[in-house]
Amino acid sequence: MRLSPPLLIFIGALPSLALASGGAHRAQRQPSPSDASASEGPARTRSATLAATPASDDPAPAQPAGSSPAGSDKNLDFNFFAGEGEGQSKTGPAVTRDASQVAAKASTRRWMLKVHQTLGLTTWALMAATVVVGQLNYNQLYGGGGGSKKWEGPHAALVAATSLAFVGTAAFAIFAPQPYPKPLKLDTGLVHRIAVAGATLGMVSEIVLGLSTKRRADAGNPRSLRTLALTHQIIGYSTFGLLTVAATVWVF
Repeated sequence: MRLSPPLLIFIGALPSLALASGGAHRAQRQPSPSDASASEGPARTRSATLAATPASDDPAPAQPAGSSPAGSDKNLDFNFFAGEGEGQSKTGPAVTRDASQVAAKASTRRWMLKVHQTLGLTTWALMAATVVVGQLNYNQLYGGGGGSKKWEGPHAALVAATSLAFVGTAAFAIFAPQPYPKPLKLDTGLVHRIAVAGATLGMVSEIVLGLSTKRRADAGNPRSLRTLALTHQIIGYSTFGLLTVAATVWVF
């Protein structure tokens, strides 16, 4: 078999190509002297710097636990509930003291209003007796009963007792402490106050009119005695009616 000339040339060149490839591969694996010197430059610089720096014999002082480093201006120890705790510590005793005062006033008010209720019912009973005896006295003096004054003394005694009980009842209501503000509104308490105010006017009018009528009768001046006595009687019944309303709305 005879080979063509181009093929013979290619086969003869294969050993040269293999030697060239191996040389190039060795050249890539072995660094050049210039590269070695370039890589040793930074290492020598770092070694020289470390040698020039003097070694310190004293160790650095340890930082206390929880303290910030020196030169730090910011405190990162946040206390989000500091304001609430301080507010409670400052206002706690005051709030407790105010609550104790309110409780004491409320207790005193309950006691005084219980006494007020008892005296009020007593006043109502005395007023009822006063009206009955006053009617008997009116019948004796101006109603054709013969003009006897046997009921005049009991009527005067009941008037005095009713007036004293009424004043005492009003005092326990007026001087009872108010532990908390109460708005004015239309309720049984307001009706009670209105009825008591009307009864107060009636009681004062009764006392003034009764004394005036008795003075005229004792002076022997019969003019207008029947009219004054009748007016006194009407005001007495009206006052008793107002006291009944006040007691009813208070109890029920």
